[in-house]
Amino acid sequence: MRNAANLACAARLSSLCALALAAPSLTARGEALFRLDAGALYDSNVSGARGSDVRADWAGNFAGSAGWFAAPTEADSLTLSVDLGHDTYARYHGLNRIAVGGTAIYGHKFGLGLTAPRVFVSVSASNENYRTDIRDRNRVVVSAALEKRHNETFDAGVGAFYDRSYAKNDRPVVPGISGKVFDLQGHGGYISGGYAISERLFLGAKVAVRRGDIVSTSQREQHVFVASDAIAADTTFGDQLYDYRLPGTTLTIGATVSFALTDHSSLNASYIDESTRAPEGLNYRSHGANVSFAYRY
Repeated sequence: MRNAANLACAARLSSLCALALAAPSLTARGEALFRLDAGALYDSNVSGARGSDVRADWAGNFAGSAGWFAAPTEADSLTLSVDLGHDTYARYHGLNRIAVGGTAIYGHKFGLGLTAPRVFVSVSASNENYRTDIRDRNRVVVSAALEKRHNETFDAGVGAFYDRSYAKNDRPVVPGISGKVFDLQGHGGYISGGYAISERLFLGAKVAVRRGDIVSTSQREQHVFVASDAIAADTTFGDQLYDYRLPGTTLTIGATVSFALTDHSSLNASYIDESTRAPEGLNYRSHGANVSFAYRY
């Protein structure tokens, strides 16, 4: 099941890494960075459910980052930013989200030249508030990536990540079972690649696996109840649905295309397909798409 907050955080980290890589002329004294993304997304399963409980929706989204980049040596870099994100859903307004946080990225390049490998370590923290307050949380994401550009048109990378969400509200509905459904943690890894068809057109692909807590919103169901370790009432999708926290393994396959309009702006489109396997034979499937305009300076 897709976690929109995780994807937004990953997008911000990727954007900041790209800014750092695209700025070889910056000096140790530091330079200001700015990025703005605005667009729309579609998710075929915002409820993270199956069968008749599956809900789809569209949303307008916005993400902005203002930060500072410095290169203390020819091989090392540091990027710090303040981040803001906002999602507004067309149908299920309880998913509307405002997130404020910060990101720190340390980068190191092993050698000189275009093809020298690079490593990045990043930490991102955010405060996320939803229209439905049972979903409110503080989030931390730690990640590490190794990337290499093989020539002027092709690059590839591998990475690992850990994410932790701290739920702000606890509303148990079953005695002896926690109501902090959005108190989550997970870890995983990914491989990615990108190919520049021309100076303006770029294609990318990514395969990721995450193991950890997931949330499914559905009606009362015995299989889901047995597999869950937290349950809470949630009116986001209707009065008869509940949030369930349970362990799962999610495979995500994604593709992106980016067209540079100018040196500072681009049009971007992405598609992801996700499948999740959970205990008690529970399987979930979703796909999503995102179109956005990005400006960086």
